[in-house]
Amino acid sequence: MKTPLHTTVFLALAAALGSLPGSLAGDTAPLELRGKWVLDSTGTAIGPDSFRRGLQPSALLWRGSSLLSAGDQRSQYPGHLFNIDPVSGRLLCPPLKITPPDEKPGENRHFKTYRSIPNSDFEGLAAIPGGRKLYGITEDKVPWISVLNLEGPTEKPTVKLESLVEIRFPENLRPWQNDRNFRLEGIALADTPGKAYLAFERAADNLPRILELSLAELATSESVTARDLGISFSHVSRRKDKKKSLLNINDIQFLRRDKRAWLLALARDQERILLIDLESARVARWLDLDLRDPAGNRIHWVSPEGLAIDQEGGRLWIINDPDSVKGNYRRRGKKKASGPYALYTPLLFELKLSELFPGETGK
Repeated sequence: MKTPLHTTVFLALAAALGSLPGSLAGDTAPLELRGKWVLDSTGTAIGPDSFRRGLQPSALLWRGSSLLSAGDQRSQYPGHLFNIDPVSGRLLCPPLKITPPDEKPGENRHFKTYRSIPNSDFEGLAAIPGGRKLYGITEDKVPWISVLNLEGPTEKPTVKLESLVEIRFPENLRPWQNDRNFRLEGIALADTPGKAYLAFERAADNLPRILELSLAELATSESVTARDLGISFSHVSRRKDKKKSLLNINDIQFLRRDKRAWLLALARDQERILLIDLESARVARWLDLDLRDPAGNRIHWVSPEGLAIDQEGGRLWIINDPDSVKGNYRRRGKKKASGPYALYTPLLFELKLSELFPGETGK
């Protein structure tokens, strides 16, 4: 039977669109990844107490040979950075305290507030290329963007808090259920100097936002207003095996590949990576993940919250935040957490960057 001309044209167009960088990913099986337990330098899990949740890492950043993460507000070490060996998953040194400057007359008012908060809620990290300065963001209490300076040995630096600027949100942007813990969850630096992207986890309409701000304003103001880029998320379908999970973004990384600007976004509840095409202002692809423990066991609630990229090495890392308030961080099929799960031990996962760009060879 001869194929009608309009059908032939449609199929040819569909095939052409499917090869474009902005094409949607097809329905594929989730990518299985087995993690490594994140332990201290002796191979011991850092366990919880009545309020704390072990390391409770949030954010992830590749620093040339190791990974940096930050202690969330319920961590045993809030306001600290963790220097992690990606090969073993162990800490290379004890947690590194973020130290504010000594109090002095006429100082930035935010330093006084920071000192009064025992567990600032760090959620994102980004590196200034070619230097030892980082940007950090906090979510709960006060949403700050901070400048951190790493001094001393690379493996065990001193972390100095150099500046704090409050981030103000666009008018009418409200977090999901008015919960401040659904605001800032990631920061990434563009390859255009002076531009940063922020991940707003989930807004009142059940969808996340990508915000943009100018870093130049940080040196002259105690607050900076972020701009909504208007990225479209409404077409992103829910996972077939997680139909009740809403969409949120819990970390982002910037990537330029094949001359296109992308944001890689980690969606915690749906356990997937979104590829956001910044040129078309929409989510172009997504990759579902099947995150398991080192033995290959499925996990009831993984809660991935940190994403790091080594573009030269063609690798990505993911770290989870096992803040299991309801005891849901456990092996699937088990009613109660045991072993590393009961100790809230995080997991570090690694995957190839090529998994996100099948069939493409450029970087």
